[in-house]
Amino acid sequence: MGIKNAARLALSAMAAVACCAGCGTGDKPDNTQPIAWGSCPPTYGTAVQCATIDVPLDWNDPGGKKIQVGVNRLPASDPARKIGDLVFNPGGPGGAGTEIVAAEGAEPGLFPASIRQRFDLIGFDPRGVGTSRPSIHCDPDLANRPPNQFPSSQQEFDNLVAANRAFGESCQRLTGDLLDHVDTVHVARDLEVLRQRLGGAPLNYLGLSYGTEIGAEYARLFPDKSRTLALDGALVHSQPAGTMSYYESIAFEDSWNRFAQWCRSATECVLRDQDPSKILDDLVARAAQQPLPAPGCQSSGACRNGFDAFDLLTNIQAQLIFKDPIPGFGTEGWAGLASALDRARNGDASGLAPSVQTADSNHADLAVGCADFKADFDTYSALQAQQTLLSTVAPHTRGVSQSYGYVARCQGWPAEFSNPPRETSAEPTITPLLVNATHDPSTSYGWAQLMLTQIPGAVLVTRDGDGHTSFLHPGRTQDIIARYLIDGTAPATGLVLPD
Repeated sequence: MGIKNAARLALSAMAAVACCAGCGTGDKPDNTQPIAWGSCPPTYGTAVQCATIDVPLDWNDPGGKKIQVGVNRLPASDPARKIGDLVFNPGGPGGAGTEIVAAEGAEPGLFPASIRQRFDLIGFDPRGVGTSRPSIHCDPDLANRPPNQFPSSQQEFDNLVAANRAFGESCQRLTGDLLDHVDTVHVARDLEVLRQRLGGAPLNYLGLSYGTEIGAEYARLFPDKSRTLALDGALVHSQPAGTMSYYESIAFEDSWNRFAQWCRSATECVLRDQDPSKILDDLVARAAQQPLPAPGCQSSGACRNGFDAFDLLTNIQAQLIFKDPIPGFGTEGWAGLASALDRARNGDASGLAPSVQTADSNHADLAVGCADFKADFDTYSALQAQQTLLSTVAPHTRGVSQSYGYVARCQGWPAEFSNPPRETSAEPTITPLLVNATHDPSTSYGWAQLMLTQIPGAVLVTRDGDGHTSFLHPGRTQDIIARYLIDGTAPATGLVLPD
């Protein structure tokens, strides 16, 4: 789930401006027409080509109003050995595949050379995201004044619900009727249109984090249309939001504890020989009394000066995603997190502050989350019980997670809860590859085991290590994923690889 938050730090400036000339009513689009590739906005560079494809706003009315889904293409580096297209989505919700593919075109290295040689990389922006149009916009003033996500009274809960409703209504006003049609079932159907427009060959797909939910839904709806499905960092849609936040809270707490243990002895950690958990607990206690100061944000204007414990912990989870820095993702790894914590305890929490939202900010993360994972309860007493449970299993990170954000922020959300969690089973005619790290701070390893039961023909490869997803971590697990995508053959079941 959380890979999009880290990527956004470095890639948000690359967001493309696209027109929406086809966003009207008209005939059902001809999905046999090849994609008309063209130039990209200057921020995407010259290595990639860009396009949009028309899809129905509402798949229950395929002949009705159309919207546009944005894609781009980075041609294979060895055309003579090319296998075909590889569609890529980095997760989120709200992650733009076009941004990552454009970054790879500008500075190769995120994708292994073997993948670059054998595939045209296709960046896929789900509806409402990235270069897709319309995109999901909301009132930036409301976005920069979030309510308390952990209400401690009925009145605070009522204030939370009212603020969420007002924010959602601003999204409806600024986005239009797309807001009711951004769930993952719609996205998976859009992906099938993309496959057809790419020429109709069986799909090769690599989905990270939320991208695995897209891939699993695609496998359910279109079981015979794939060649390879690599799903890395499992997000399973059958879980109620409360259950999902429980397991993600445990995963985040586990990753924090591993970071703290690493930090006490690692030479690159500025907090070595200290207790990082005590430092975090002190920061959370200070944030409960008054907003944390971030003077660096005041001077730059890029982040918010003064923020609460929810934002603090949300950004710590995002910075646990990569143990080591990964070029292009705007993260300095665990050593960078330690330095940010050190500065925060000394009065400057700028390195852990939330970004300032503007009129151009995209809020697809919340819109999709509330369409797919809105909580199955709507009372203060139920939310209070959820908070008690989460703080018990996660005493340092307090139950904060992306999943809990949906539990709290979707209370009062006005758009349709169009894709509630449900038990499903996918039976694709090929063998999907599932991959998960044992100590992922965002997508719990248990979720991968659950997904395996829902796609009984799949194979699970385990990376015994830290960080969110595995494809972007060079090593044996990345090699296994690349080999599967190239050969189309999954490894033996039960494979466990070192970090």
